[in-house]
Amino acid sequence: PYTAPDPADGELYSGTSSDFMGSSAAFFRTWVHGAEQSYIRTEQNQDHWLHEPAFVGAYAIPDTYNPRDDKVYIFFRETAVEAGQWEWRHIHARVARVCKNDVGGKRGLINRWSTFLKARLVCSIPGPQGTETHFDQL
Repeated sequence: PYTAPDPADGELYSGTSSDFMGSSAAFFRTWVHGAEQSYIRTEQNQDHWLHEPAFVGAYAIPDTYNPRDDKVYIFFRETAVEAGQWEWRHIHARVARVCKNDVGGKRGLINRWSTFLKARLVCSIPGPQGTETHFDQL
């Protein structure tokens, strides 16, 4: 059987389905401090945050100079929402980033990431004749 590792610094990061039907996915951080527990997550039912993601991994990357600027990078594939509704469904590889010290917003983003950013993984060859290579399989 699978045993989850001990949370780092009392924090557990996970990308998972957030409902029993598997139709709503989210990226969570759960704090576990003694008997107390709280969480922060991506926004629900917002396709521009996450759209049918398949999570691959998450990695905490320390900042060289300031530990308060440590980041967590999340690698995943998702169905692209930037393709029109009548176009073929494209799967894009993505990287997202959140700040480890993110506590969420005060009003509209309570218990939601306020530092969540995502981008498509692209390798570009510089120059006027340069090309872009898209990494869509992780």
